[in-house]
Amino acid sequence: MDLKALSYFVAVVEEGSITAAAGRCFVAQPSISHAINKLETELELTLFVRQKRGVTITPEGDEFYNEAKSLLNHAESIRSRFIAQKESFVMTVSVAQSIAFGYLNELLSTLKTIDESLQVKLVQQTEQADICLTVDRLAAKGVQFIPLWQDQYCLIIPSQHPLAFKEHISLSDLNGQAFIERSYCDRSSELGELLRLSNVSLDVAASVDNEEWALSLVEAGVGVSVVPLHQAQDYSHRFVVKELGTIKGLQSVRRSIGVAIPYSDFTNTAVNTRIGEIKKGLINLQ
Repeated sequence: MDLKALSYFVAVVEEGSITAAAGRCFVAQPSISHAINKLETELELTLFVRQKRGVTITPEGDEFYNEAKSLLNHAESIRSRFIAQKESFVMTVSVAQSIAFGYLNELLSTLKTIDESLQVKLVQQTEQADICLTVDRLAAKGVQFIPLWQDQYCLIIPSQHPLAFKEHISLSDLNGQAFIERSYCDRSSELGELLRLSNVSLDVAASVDNEEWALSLVEAGVGVSVVPLHQAQDYSHRFVVKELGTIKGLQSVRRSIGVAIPYSDFTNTAVNTRIGEIKKGLINLQ
């Protein structure tokens, strides 16, 4: 008897309709209907009475539901027991200072997808780690850098700031503006030199040491800032975003965010194998 078909049957009973069960199981309605028909043929029973507004379970179906539920629970307990027996592996992960928290969440979720028995321990950037969430420019020598996401550098402006309403912004418009400085940015020296050569002087209203502070202070109206933003995210509810390439006097700048993994073999063979599996899983995401 197919466990998947049983899970579809249980979903129909608990949701009250094939449509709702399909949504719960993330499959098309015909898949649910086919599974129910297969069970009814196999058991030589009528499990549901089909109606315009859903289905009604028959007495035989109600009895079968209890058995099916029990069988599914038993199957899950077996799966959980054997997964628990698998040797747990603690992976240490460090995060570069210029990485926003959202990327860490995505990485942790991805690692769990690759290996659900994996345990993650976050360590300081200065400590030795199995892998490091960082940007391409900061990846150390002797590591393999696996790019996973791409950021676009942008000028972010408080929603009520005068520049937020200006269609075309030039580098000279930044002269004298209150500015949120990201002291840890690997490109800050390049921006500073460009501003100096263009005779543009910024009024540093705050100097922060992580991405979240920079975004929050701009959102609060303290000043403008230049930050790398995830291209797939919408920030319009927080502040106005202008890509650097749209500002006269500046060019488009991007950066790659990913995972840096040492090339050198780990002393523990089991650890080396697990790291290799995770590395392969991350590469497949590119």
